[in-house]
Amino acid sequence: MTTIVFASMNPKKVEEIQRMAPKYIKVLCLKDIPEAQGIPQAEEIGKTFIENATIKAKYWAKKLNMPVLAEDSGIEILALDGYPGVYTKRCIDQLRPGANINEDNPDELYPLLLELIDESGKNTTEAKWVSSMAYIDGTKELYTYEAIHGNMCPCAGTRVFGFDQYFKPKGSTKTLSQMSPEEKDEIGPRLKALKNIFNNI
Repeated sequence: MTTIVFASMNPKKVEEIQRMAPKYIKVLCLKDIPEAQGIPQAEEIGKTFIENATIKAKYWAKKLNMPVLAEDSGIEILALDGYPGVYTKRCIDQLRPGANINEDNPDELYPLLLELIDESGKNTTEAKWVSSMAYIDGTKELYTYEAIHGNMCPCAGTRVFGFDQYFKPKGSTKTLSQMSPEEKDEIGPRLKALKNIFNNI
C-alpha cells in the first residue's frame, strides 16, 4: 500500500480522489494528518492552474516530508474571458465590484456568473473544466493538465459540489450534478489527470 497526501482540507474532494485511485494507493486528507493542523495553507499566487498545483504540492511535501499530490481545478468561461479560472475565490471583485456574496457558496457564486454571462453581450455559454495536478515525492516530480469542454446552464441536480449543478459537458443532456459519481468520473478531466500521475508513480 502506497500512502500519499492530497493537499486539501476538503474531505469531499479527497473522497473523489480515493474513489478514482488504484486499490494499492491510500489517499489522506490534510485533516487526517495531525502534523498538518495549525500550518497555514500554501499561498496560491500562480497565474495558471498548474502553477498553483505545483505551489501546493511542493509546500506540503516540504512541510510533511511525505509524497504529496495537489490539484488546482476550476471552470473557465468564454464569455467572461476565462474567469473565474484560478481566481474563483476573488473573481467577483473583478467582475462585479461591491457584490456582497460568499464565493465559497455555489448557490451565490454561479447564479451571479450566469447573470454576468447574459450581461456580457457575447452569445455563448461555452466553458471549460480544467484539472491540473502536481505530484512531489522526494526528487520525483510529475505534472499533468486535462480539460473538457461544455456549457454553463441554469441550476439542475441535487448534489451540490462546486459548479456541478451549472455545467453540462459537451454532448451531454445532464449537468455534472445529475450524473452518478461514476459517470462524472468517466467524462471528467480529474480521472484522466490522476491516471497520468498514478501510471508514473
